Amino acid sequence: MSQFISFAPDTQVELVLDDAGNFLGIGMVSIAGVQLRSAARPILLRLDTPDGILYPRLEFLGIESDANGSARVKLRAHGIHWERGEYGDDYDQTLIWVTPNAEPVVDEVTLLLAPAQLALGGRDWQGFSYAVSFRSDERRIHRLLLHATWEIGGSIAGNTVLSQGQCNMPVYHGAAETLFTTACLRTLDAYGSPQANSFQLGPRAGLVQGFDFQYAEKGALLQYWQDYGSISSLLESPPGSELLHVIDEYRFPLSGEVTTKAKNVLFTPGALAEHEARNLWWDAYHHVYGTIKETYHITPTVVMPESGLGYSTRPHNGRLLVTLGEVEVDSTEAPYAIAEQLLPRLAERGIKRFFPEVMSESDVTADGLRCKLAAGMHGDLHCASVCATRRFFPSDFWGGITAWKYMADKAHELGLEVGAWFAPHFSPRAPIFVEHPEYRMISVTGLPAGGGYGFQTLTVADWNTGIYDWALADLTRWKKEGGLDYLFTDSLSNMGMIQMNYSAEMRTNFSALGRLYGDLQRIGLMSFSFECISAFGVGRFGVADLRGDLMEQYHAVAGQNDFGWWVGEEDMGFSLCLCCSPRKRTPEAVEQIQFRLMANRAFMLFESYAPGAESNATLERLNRLYTQALPDMQHRSLLPNRAGVCWTQGDTRLIWAFQDMPITLDAGTTLTRLDGQTEQEIPQNGQTVLPAWGVYRVHG
Repeated sequence: MSQFISFAPDTQVELVLDDAGNFLGIGMVSIAGVQLRSAARPILLRLDTPDGILYPRLEFLGIESDANGSARVKLRAHGIHWERGEYGDDYDQTLIWVTPNAEPVVDEVTLLLAPAQLALGGRDWQGFSYAVSFRSDERRIHRLLLHATWEIGGSIAGNTVLSQGQCNMPVYHGAAETLFTTACLRTLDAYGSPQANSFQLGPRAGLVQGFDFQYAEKGALLQYWQDYGSISSLLESPPGSELLHVIDEYRFPLSGEVTTKAKNVLFTPGALAEHEARNLWWDAYHHVYGTIKETYHITPTVVMPESGLGYSTRPHNGRLLVTLGEVEVDSTEAPYAIAEQLLPRLAERGIKRFFPEVMSESDVTADGLRCKLAAGMHGDLHCASVCATRRFFPSDFWGGITAWKYMADKAHELGLEVGAWFAPHFSPRAPIFVEHPEYRMISVTGLPAGGGYGFQTLTVADWNTGIYDWALADLTRWKKEGGLDYLFTDSLSNMGMIQMNYSAEMRTNFSALGRLYGDLQRIGLMSFSFECISAFGVGRFGVADLRGDLMEQYHAVAGQNDFGWWVGEEDMGFSLCLCCSPRKRTPEAVEQIQFRLMANRAFMLFESYAPGAESNATLERLNRLYTQALPDMQHRSLLPNRAGVCWTQGDTRLIWAFQDMPITLDAGTTLTRLDGQTEQEIPQNGQTVLPAWGVYRVHG
């Protein structure tokens, strides 16, 4: 039993009902005559309250149409007392809610459908949007889950999913026998175990791409939100299935009247070559993430050649000695040694962006040299890593703001940006939490939220509180007095965006952090990188080069991603800095991977290529080549047959050639080859061949 809703010009949405008149979900969806999902798996709506009410039945009441072509599907939600609530006790037991009776409850739900269209990438897209509204006089909710599947033609087999994520393959060629998942697994080979997930639902525009994109012979399907909030999702196609599950959980402050963000479902018909589809993905990326940046007044960050810091330490006479390159100094002298010994080497190697060891106040700087026995037999002495921040300001342990300024001034003389480590969490022993315990994010158990690290190691801040202005003031002072250029934000997804404050109506950090990055640019911190895929800036995260035989825990990542996913798919690395130690790859192969990444405004940061490491002339030439080419790398077009990448800026084309490439030029144009320092003009009479692995500028 079904009812259909039609939107002009050619969009149909099926509402599936049972014989008793209950709404079972959205069934078949077709746009431009193309089926976009398997009707056998209706889109399901899941509702619950934190105090143990489930809504297993949605009674269909009818459809109201608006003058603008929108439709309001009126539903009556019948709830039952499930007894088990959402809250837990100190031992992770789910609380039981004792109720005086077990009578069902009834509340209002409305499915909001509206026509939608978009002009993008030189093509017309059409379809609809959907959202859900909940209203109750007596009950409140803070989350709503929609479980859909989407497959052009009704099966994911033969379709290609493009999904730039931190923990998933960026290109999935759909097949029934293979696995695709965006879950952050502890190890890749542990999929299927209920204890395999570090976390499963990942924040959109964080762990998980901020939009959904797939293409097939019949066209391309794009899904995104015009307005963003706190949305966590799981995309998964299990082995043995021809469905791509897209599960979106909307999170909002606890309320009796809520409406989710509307998600657009848009389709453009017609066959697409591979490079055409990926060019459309790039257009969608800029459209969607541009909307988010505009909302929070954030300007884009561009990937630059950068390096990490290699060093070693040893305690001595109650101090910490740090070895940097060929010198060993006290920790207070480390910034001076970096400035004199290491920054000149970075500049020589074409590096443009650098952040040192975490030099802000932390558990390490406060308690790192203390001993439990020296401090007394009783009492707590829990010293976590430098990630356990006390304050985002240079610590006296590292020479304070004076030493930092010396290092930053030297970096600026050499043409480098110098940045600092930042995170949405603090040490639970941070003095600010002693003064203001209400600044902490409290988990469902009533304890401070610490994610997978535990509340004793790290505590997520609630950035909707006064900690926002307090931290912003410190960073403003750091910028003004020390010359800070940019921030790398660690753990944004898992220790910033997924938490909900159960002591403050389950509010989340998404919008507060978006406003923070806008304010940070206002004070002059213009560049941001993140340990995730971020709409706020550049992604910068570790990938393990597993090569099929290193599936267990790895020192940089927990085995949840594979550098091999990106090799050959470097165009999907746009705006990413992949931190990697390549394994079992020849120098020539590594050079070509880096070339293809740079051709797409991406970068491979070698974990083993720290300032003290041996020089590599080939990779250093690529750093300079990228910097030379960057001003003309504004609008990207992939070339057919993976021949290369063409960027346009005004009347200039910049071509990164992966193959020998025939090219025909109009009269009056000039052709030059870039070498990282100069340009050499190439004589031509209208037709020539560009040799592979070169960068060429065509002007005129």
